[in-house]
Amino acid sequence: MAHYIISYDLHNQRNYEPVWDQLGAWGAVRLLESLWVLTSGINAATLRDELRGKMDGDDSVAVIELKPGSEWGSWNAKQAGVDWLSRNIQRY
Repeated sequence: MAHYIISYDLHNQRNYEPVWDQLGAWGAVRLLESLWVLTSGINAATLRDELRGKMDGDDSVAVIELKPGSEWGSWNAKQAGVDWLSRNIQRY
């Protein structure tokens, strides 16, 4: 299982529900409005491609793997996302 940050920008139509539904189905947790964290056995490219299928052609998405020991900090982030980071990304 790997830990990921998923970020997206929806541009013109901004149809968020299919994206949110997919992220929720994976068990992702929202950290910021368009930034989610996730633990998954699916690789980053597949996660990206599955989300692209829920978006319009002008939208953007990035899936980035987090490693244990990665430095992180937040301010005014959603508490559920901060809790996820605290549990899953142990700072040394």
